[in-house]
This record gives sequence, C-alpha cells and structure tokens, in this order.
Amino acid sequence: MAQKYHFVILKKFRRGDYDGKSFKFIHRAEKEDLRLSERTLDTVLSDLINDGKIVCKDGKFYLTDKERLKLSAREEEKVVGKLRCNERGFGFVVVEGDKDYYVSPDLMGQALDTDIVECRVLPGKNGANDAAEIIKVVERGFTSIVGTFFNEGGNSYVRPDDRAYLADIYIPNGLHSGAEVGDKVFVAIEKFPKNRCPEGKINAIIGKANDFSTEEECMLYSSGVFRTFDEKVMAEAKSIEQKVGDNRLIGRLDLRNKLIFTIDGDNSKDYDDAVSLEESKNGNYLLGVHIADVTAYVKFKGEIDKEAFERGTSVYLPDRVIPMLPFELSNGICSLNEGVDRLTVSVFTEIDKLGNVLSSQIFESVINSKHRMTYNNVDGIIDGNEVLRTKYADIAPVVDKMNELRLILEKRRKEAGYVELDVREGDITLDGGKINISLHKATPATKLIEQFMILANEQVAEYLFYGNYPCVFRVHEKPSPEKLENLKKFLNALGIRVPWRKDEIFSSDFARLLLSVAEKPTFAVVNRTVLRSMQKAYYSTENEGHFGLASKCYCHFTSPIRRYPDLTVHRILKAALNGDISAINDLYEDFSTLAANNSSDREKRAEECERNVDDLYKAKFMEDKIGEKFDGIISGVIANGLFVELQNTCEGFVPLDLLPVGKYTFDADTYRLYSSKRSFKLGDKVKIIVVSADFASRRVDFALVDEKSCVKKKKVVK
Repeated sequence: MAQKYHFVILKKFRRGDYDGKSFKFIHRAEKEDLRLSERTLDTVLSDLINDGKIVCKDGKFYLTDKERLKLSAREEEKVVGKLRCNERGFGFVVVEGDKDYYVSPDLMGQALDTDIVECRVLPGKNGANDAAEIIKVVERGFTSIVGTFFNEGGNSYVRPDDRAYLADIYIPNGLHSGAEVGDKVFVAIEKFPKNRCPEGKINAIIGKANDFSTEEECMLYSSGVFRTFDEKVMAEAKSIEQKVGDNRLIGRLDLRNKLIFTIDGDNSKDYDDAVSLEESKNGNYLLGVHIADVTAYVKFKGEIDKEAFERGTSVYLPDRVIPMLPFELSNGICSLNEGVDRLTVSVFTEIDKLGNVLSSQIFESVINSKHRMTYNNVDGIIDGNEVLRTKYADIAPVVDKMNELRLILEKRRKEAGYVELDVREGDITLDGGKINISLHKATPATKLIEQFMILANEQVAEYLFYGNYPCVFRVHEKPSPEKLENLKKFLNALGIRVPWRKDEIFSSDFARLLLSVAEKPTFAVVNRTVLRSMQKAYYSTENEGHFGLASKCYCHFTSPIRRYPDLTVHRILKAALNGDISAINDLYEDFSTLAANNSSDREKRAEECERNVDDLYKAKFMEDKIGEKFDGIISGVIANGLFVELQNTCEGFVPLDLLPVGKYTFDADTYRLYSSKRSFKLGDKVKIIVVSADFASRRVDFALVDEKSCVKKKKVVK
C-alpha cells in the first residue's frame, strides 16, 4: 500500500521540501497532498531509510550523501503520472502529490488520454521544471471507448466522442459487427501498434448519431455504467425468498407493532430508511432510524455482492434508475414497503430539548412500516392541511414532534459550525416525453429526513470508531491552503475580512462568513465561491472527520440499497454487535480499505454520468427556447466568456463576441472579466437571450440582452 508513495516522497526530499524536516512537518504536509496517515508515512520513511535514500538524525530526516551526489551529478529527473490531454493536441501529466507537467504535442509520443506514463522532466525558465517529455507508456488508460463509425479510403475507423482522445480507432475487416457509417458504437481497443492508430473491434452498435436516446446510451457506455445484470447475478437474486421467514427473526428486536413509517419522494420505489419518534420517560426525544438490513440477503463475495462492489452505487437519471442491486432486492425483499415485515438495523438515539445526544443503542431488528409517506404529504401535515391530518391522524402528532426535533437538531448543528451552503440543483421530470426542469427546493420534510439520517450515520461511525473497529468513513477535509488563499483574495476584493487565521480554519469560520453576508447582495457570489473552495468528500478507513457537517466522526450507513460503502459498514457493524471479532479481522479489515477506494472511484463515475445526462436533457429542453429571454446569474467566468445559470438551473455560455464591444481582461483572483467600459463578475445578475442549443454536444449559448455585441472576436489579456 505504501509502496506507491515512495517515489513522490523521495522526489520532495530531492527537491529540498523535506530535507532537514521533522516527521510532524512532513505528515502535516502530506495530509494535504497525499492524505497519508501517520502509520503509512512512518512505513514510507522507514523503507526509504532501509533503501539508503534518507537518514534520520535528531528527529529530522535528510538525504544520504549518496543521494546528494546523484543530485550534484544532475541525474536526469523522471516522473510517473496520468496523462490528461486537450483536444488541441497538448496535455498535462498529473503526478499524485506533486505538480502537473505540461507536454507539448510533439513530445506526446504514442501516449493517449488517461494513460499512465513515464516522463523526462525538462528544464524550464528560472529553474522551474514545469514541462516534460513522455518516454514510455506504463499502462494504457482507455481500453474501450464510444465513438462514430466512418469509412475513409476503404478503411474503417471510429472517431471517439471524447475529443481529448487524440486518435481514431482502426477497425480491421471482419470486426465491424454490422456497423454502418454514422452509427454510434462501443469499441474495445485491442492493439496499440507503433506509429499507427490503435486497433479495435466493435462490441456494440448503440444507435444512430444525433438521436437523443442514442446520445444518452452513449454516456452510459462511456461512464462504464452497467445497465443489466448477468445470469449468475439474476439466478442468485431469484433464489432469495420474498417473505421474511420466522427463522430470520431469531435474535432480532421485534418492532413490528411500533408506529414506524417511511418518508420518500413521490416517485421513489426503493425504501431503505424508516423513522419513528417517541417521548422517553424523562421527557426527552427517542428517535428511531430503521435501515434495511440488505446484508441479511447479500452474501459477502457472492455473485450479487461482487456485482454491487463493481457498480458501487445506483445511478439516478431523469428517465430511469440503474440500481446497484437487482429489482428482487432493491424493490422487493430489502425495500421497507408499507404493511410487510422487513429486516432492519435500528439506531435509537435519546436527545434532550437542546439537541444534545444523551445515549444511543443499535439493534438488529424487524419492522412493519405503517405508512409509505411522501415528502409532499409530510409537508402538508406540517403546514396544517386538515385533509392530510385527518387521513394520517395516527402519525400527524408524531410528524409535528419530528419537525420540532428537526428544528432543534438544525440549530444545534449550526452552533457546531455546520456549513449551510445554498446548493442549486435542478429537478428534471418527464411528462409524456415532455421535459420539465425546475429548481429543487428543500422543504421541512426533506430537511427532517436529512437531519435524522446524519445523526444515525454519526452514531454508527462513533460506535465503530470508539470501539476500535474498522469502518469506511465518509471524509470531508478542510479546504487546501491554495484554495483558502484564493478565497481570501476574492473576499478581500469584495471588502470582506476573512474570519480565520492563516494556518488554521474550522467549519465554524465558513458558517460565520456565510451568516455575515446572508442578507447582503453579495451572498450569492460568496456562497458560490465558498462552494468552489470546498474539497470533494471521499471514503476512507482513516477517520478525518467531515468539515462541511462539522462532524468529528461520520460514515454512510443509511442507504445500503443504493451505496456499497453502507453495505460494508453494515457488515462490520453487525459483526461488532454480535462479538464476531474473527469475521472483522479475517474478512472485513483489509477489505474495508479496498471498498473505500473503489467506492470513491465508482461515486465519481456515477456523478459524472448523472451530470452529463442532466446536461443532455437541459440542452434538449432549451432547444425550443431559442430567441426567448431569461433572467440569470453569472455562474462562471473564464478568459473566453461567461457562464450564466437560469433560475431553473439550466446553464449556457456567453462567448466574448456576444459581450459588449471592448478589450477584455480576465482576473482569475476575483472571477472577473472587464473592459474599460464594462465589468462582469461571478454572481452578477444579467438578462440573456437563448442563441443556440444542441443536445448532442450538450452546449447552450446565450447572448446578453440589450447589449451591443461586437462582430469580431476580442483579444483577452491574461
């Protein structure tokens, strides 16, 4: 595990970053760069000492004399990283824990986008080594790709949809699979001949180019999202009983007579969480969160489990859900459907009137959901809708108490430093083939479930962490020093004093910042910029806390039907509850690291697919809006123009030649594009007219309304 970090750490010693530094100094730096734990870093440094690369004297680490001689002899420096190409022909080699190296088109060699490559670092100006030459492909990235089939000079090729993949794929005779010119196809790349195009065979004909359904399918293929389950998985799924037998109830807490119900969206089909609320003897709240016990049916390393591991998560698209688990489980025996017995894992938490958690208990249980509630119905009950309060008279008082508790928990979490960002998301719905898009709005019901699930996730994470059990934690680190510095520059330009010290920041600092501008015109732009400065959350076996939630210990436990990390947490939790230490040590301790890393990767893949498909639908939605005018807000500023987001979350681009006439300068620190007469910055309100929309490229172009746009493209001063 630590082996892959040796090169990066040694390189930093050679560069002088760590020469003569303490373990504490190095660990603090690598927590930011490589996210190394103390144990992993200790292993890396020990290995480098044993290899004769470094020595430790008086608690500080130094290069050995032999290594210094190599440096003085100007040994050729090489790096290994992932190549990311640009459609214009150049690329960057991304080295983990190090900077990126520019590669010009003539120094690319045979390498292609996403390949792992070895490079020779080239000397730059003023001693800066920011460029490289690729000397070897270590490992190929893409082994399959989506593109358009065409014929040229009697030879057949596929041109990749991904423009960053800078080569067509040659298709030898007999490997066409019946594809016709203009078809969208899925190609397996089988050979990489020297000085020639890669060779491959067509594995699937997706459909005709410029067809909406085909374009959506292309995105699923490109993202590696599985659409169907194979025969082995389906055979195992169909062998699972669809009723809870008495043999399954042994050792479980029987909650079937309790007033427990689910709260989900109108169109939800899989229900993996239910809630209950009672008043304890001393007047405190006793919150119950009951989660589907999926692991009771998914055998560890069985066919379903292996498939779920590969998928990592369910994928939610406007026209369908691509589930992590087969229907027989996701919508059947695991789903907490109304009026049927279901196996669960229940977390009971006692909370006082100030929101303090007094105690929590976790049980394997069985429930029988009394109602399948929707967010709309629960909101109606909270709002006093008499028809709904009469229809659901048995739970209306409970819903009132739940909302009361929700407000207490929100207040408590905000006091702890919860960063409440205004994240704008679009709801895309289909009505008889017609696309409708609206801004998603949080309601008391959605906030209620959010607070209850967060609390349950924390209780499970703390149980495992303080019990010294392994766990797949959900980690959200504080912003990097670089992002904090950029944010500081931006805020200073707005006249806002940053509420944190240079070397230390807490989530409460961000919370205070957002609160200070909540009622000011600058809120929208500050909110967006703070959001951009945030790190991406990920899964890890190391507990690093959750910055955004102001939580010291957090995991994902509440969605095992749709997320694999939750499945892993359930397995470890149930083993811990039953005292099965051998299962934890033999089966789950090492596997949890693999599950964390794979789940982070699969989450990125699913999010990319969902984002691309959403953009496809938004572009299609805007096609019949050409010529219409809308109010919007500047959501992005780059040297070439402005991105503008409409109220419904559809986004379009305003290129330079559709801005008012002038010579524009781009200021990256303040996200501003300005001329001598006009200035545009992130968060500004503007009125636009839709100029063009193309679903195939997922691009929408706007122009500013009532502005004199220039005819010729303007020069941008960087």
